[in-house]
Order: sequence, then structure tokens, then C-alpha cells
Amino acid sequence: MRAQADEEATARQRVEQAVRTLADRASGGLPAPWAQAVREAAVRGSQGLPEALDELTARAGLPPGKPPRPGWWPAAVLAQASMTLLQIVGGLWLVGQIVGFMAPNLGVPVLLMVAGIIGGPLVEWSCRMAAKGPARRYGVDAERRLREAAAGCGRARVLDPVAAELLRYREVREQYGRVVGVG
Repeated sequence: MRAQADEEATARQRVEQAVRTLADRASGGLPAPWAQAVREAAVRGSQGLPEALDELTARAGLPPGKPPRPGWWPAAVLAQASMTLLQIVGGLWLVGQIVGFMAPNLGVPVLLMVAGIIGGPLVEWSCRMAAKGPARRYGVDAERRLREAAAGCGRARVLDPVAAELLRYREVREQYGRVVGVG
């Protein structure tokens, strides 16, 4: 829990630092009052930005619903269940021989149990290998959606107000140039 709180604090600090850096770069070379206006626009836009990003993460992080199950999933479940059944049948067969209910013959029940014991992990390993590609694509898609949502949020809350302030400065400067040029 403490590590998560530290990560959140670090993430918030990174957001604040990125906004400060953006404001400093955008206001570079501007007269002091305009530079201050640009910085204030960035700060106003950044207020609540970490919370908005947290909300976006919750909403846009994962695609709706569960990840789709691959077509081979029922066969894998059946194979895994078969491996478990082989172990159970082999174990019951051995118990039946120990109790004296069945004629002694260790070969077949031991072979069934060994097949189940080795086959179960093999099925699990092959399922893991088969699922890696789709899982990676699912993760990449989720990351892409998160990045797009975060970029849109940052653009709307910080970049657009800063750009609007810079545009106002340019318009005032052009108007001033016209007035000074005319006079």
C-alpha cells in the first residue's frame, strides 16, 4: 500500500514538472506580464489534472468486457481435465490393487498417473505459449487507448489554454504593430 502511495506521489510530481516545463518553454522570450499569463494558464489547466488522468485510467484503461477467449480454450480445458482424470483413475487403480480389490499390476496405473502428472504441466505450458501473442496485443491496445486519452486530457486542460494565451499575445502584438506602424 505504501509503495502505491509513493508511485502516485511520484506520478503527480511528474505531471506537475511536465506542466512547469511546458509553461517555461512556452513563455520563453515573452515580456514578463505575458510570460506570467502563460504560466498561470498552464497552472490553472493543471489543477485537477492528476485526478482527471486517474479517472481516465479507470474509464479508458481496459476494453469493455473481458478479453475474448481463444477458440482453442475448450480443447485446452478438456485436455487439462483429461490429465486430471488420468491421475485420478491411476490413483484409484493403485488403491484398488493395494486394498486387494484388483489384481496386482503396477504398470498400467503408474503409467496413467505419470501421463497425467507430466501431461498437465505440458498442457499448461502450451496454453501459456499460445496466449502470449493475444495477451501482448491486448496490452498494447490498452496502453494505446490510455496514452490517447491522457494526451487528449492534457491537450484540453493545459495545451489549449496555453496556446490560447500565446495566440492572444500574437494578436495584441500584431494590433500594436499596426497601430505603431500607422502612427
